[in-house]
Amino acid sequence: MAVVVNPYIPLASVENREKYLSLVHDVAQETHENEPECLAYCWTRPVSTSETPTDGHTFVQGIEVYKSLDALAVVHRSSPPYLKMREVVNSTGLITFPKGGVPLYQPAGTGFLTKKGAAEAVSTANQFVVIQYTVNGSDNFSFFLDQEKMLCNEMKATEGVQTMWCFVPDDREMEIPITIFIRLADASYYDELEARVLSFEANTLAADDISKTRWWKGEGFGFFRHEVDD
Repeated sequence: MAVVVNPYIPLASVENREKYLSLVHDVAQETHENEPECLAYCWTRPVSTSETPTDGHTFVQGIEVYKSLDALAVVHRSSPPYLKMREVVNSTGLITFPKGGVPLYQPAGTGFLTKKGAAEAVSTANQFVVIQYTVNGSDNFSFFLDQEKMLCNEMKATEGVQTMWCFVPDDREMEIPITIFIRLADASYYDELEARVLSFEANTLAADDISKTRWWKGEGFGFFRHEVDD
């Protein structure tokens, strides 16, 4: 099963945010060129949204998808740009890594990392939406995934939606965070997507013990490999 990393990191300032992203950009280039078992690698900075932002503009949001744990822990984390990034971060205190290591996630529900015709490399025109929900109980979890499957099937047929990927933590209890990650070809598709997701939520969030906790809109860099579509 694929391994997902979903970093959501606060930095002290916009300047620090950009400094960190410049380091990660070098990692992304190396990863794209030399790590075929990294299926997707994308980092974003926030852009404005009609949803009320819950955080300031100094956060960064990433998604990384690997074929295996070794592809992440052994191959990726031994690359020269990654080691340089860690050295700079550790020496400057640019960010604080979580105690116990970076949390890992696994795919859930239905999803696709790319579509035929979508560019593998992220462009400056691409926009990204990350939505997080909290679900209590296994019955509500199953209900959510049924609704997510219908949304995903619709998104596969929707022009401009290039990625929709759903994942949950490896370690989870009765309260389950569920994240949906979406890649758009450009900003012109955002309003239609937002309307469709809000319609999905009108049905899904009507259930007991399902709530939305975060909505993120961003732009950034990275890649989504063509040979992987689920």
